[in-house]
Amino acid sequence: MTERNLAGELALLATDVDSLAKALVQSQAELSRETDRRNKADAKAAELREELGHARRRAQTAERELGKLTAGIQATSHSAEVNRRELETRLAQLQRSNEMLRQEVLRKERQRHALEQDLREVMENLRNAAQEAQGSTAPPQLAEQDEATLVPSRNTDVGW
Repeated sequence: MTERNLAGELALLATDVDSLAKALVQSQAELSRETDRRNKADAKAAELREELGHARRRAQTAERELGKLTAGIQATSHSAEVNRRELETRLAQLQRSNEMLRQEVLRKERQRHALEQDLREVMENLRNAAQEAQGSTAPPQLAEQDEATLVPSRNTDVGW
């Protein structure tokens, strides 16, 4: 029986060795799959790190560009504000100057009317004096013609 026992034990040992060999093959296959997955994950992580670095560089470039654009916009805005103020100041000055010129034109127009009136009176006085000096009176229509000739009528509309 010892031989039988020994053969049985050898068969059991052979079965255990066979089971252990299968387990070893399965463990090696699983280790190989895990190693492949690990290598793929490492490659993907490296790829993602590279993309992240690239994205960071693009973000930094974009931030610099944004800073430049913001500074340019602020400078343009400031320049436009300065120009607007200068134009408003010039407009106010020109409006004051225009108003002063309008008042001066009105004053000159009043002076012109006064001078025309004075001229008519002087001419009338001269006619009267000439008539008195000659001792005869000129016909009334001739005096009107002289006045019309001496003081032409003007358009009093100055365009304002």
